[in-house]
Amino acid sequence: MADSSLQRTIVRSVDPVGPGDLAAALEMHARCSPATLRERYHGVADRAEADRLLPHLLSHRFGHSVAARDRDGALAGLGQLLWDGEGDEVELALLVPDARQRRGVGAALLGRLLTVATGAGFTEIYAVTIPGGSGEHGVLGLLRAAGLTVGRYEDGGAVVLSAPLASRPLPTPLGPATVR
Repeated sequence: MADSSLQRTIVRSVDPVGPGDLAAALEMHARCSPATLRERYHGVADRAEADRLLPHLLSHRFGHSVAARDRDGALAGLGQLLWDGEGDEVELALLVPDARQRRGVGAALLGRLLTVATGAGFTEIYAVTIPGGSGEHGVLGLLRAAGLTVGRYEDGGAVVLSAPLASRPLPTPLGPATVR
């Protein structure tokens, strides 16, 4: 059975992705504005610089990546959990092209990544973004809508939004989420 939140969106499925999905991720990058890429990648100079980060982010060695796909199968968003192998906290990163924002893509990605994070035993999730930007406000809203209690602090030129995963009701296990 599909997650009911996916039925209200353009999202057909949220599934794991990896290095073999690089071409589709690059195509999705091309649909993002420079401002959206700067928010996600913390001030990258240009799209080429953001593109160079994708192989690292899609590597299973550095975390877990998922993609939301629209009804036509195109990538509608990417989400990652990034960890360094130490501790019980994990970094959350989301990227949704401008034309797909505010259509449930980020919520679908976050829902899947929260399930993965809690299942892997992480006790806290955090996101790093640019202060006052749409990335900060968007991620803050998504975390709160997911039932998390969110803390915020500034660290240099960035904002860190953190939330204990214990503040969220236990997730319902999800298989491949498909809307027909």
